[in-house]
Amino acid sequence: MIRRKKDITPVQLSNVFGGNGIVMMEKLLDAPEEMLGKGRAYVRHTLTKGVSIGKHKHENEMESMVIISGHALHIINGEKQILEPGDIIAAMPGDTHEIACYGDETLVLIAQVLFE
Repeated sequence: MIRRKKDITPVQLSNVFGGNGIVMMEKLLDAPEEMLGKGRAYVRHTLTKGVSIGKHKHENEMESMVIISGHALHIINGEKQILEPGDIIAAMPGDTHEIACYGDETLVLIAQVLFE
């Protein structure tokens, strides 16, 4: 399978989980079909200055994220983390987390949500 960048349509998501601003979401795989039924999302998110994905809890699933560019403020179970390009995080079943663009540079990340 191959999916070319030119064939991926960005979608604007407003106030994701009560967060601020508009997250640009690009669906990289159609879930769950293209994830062999093992997940619900494989996406690229772009967050500009002031944009965030609000606090949410993962039930019966885990989410991993890799920071592609920019910096992020990630809060997981109340612990603040500053993330930079190349950093990877995982929110395991039962974890609560949120993420925001940190600084002036646009934040780009890849997120994958897998079923437990």
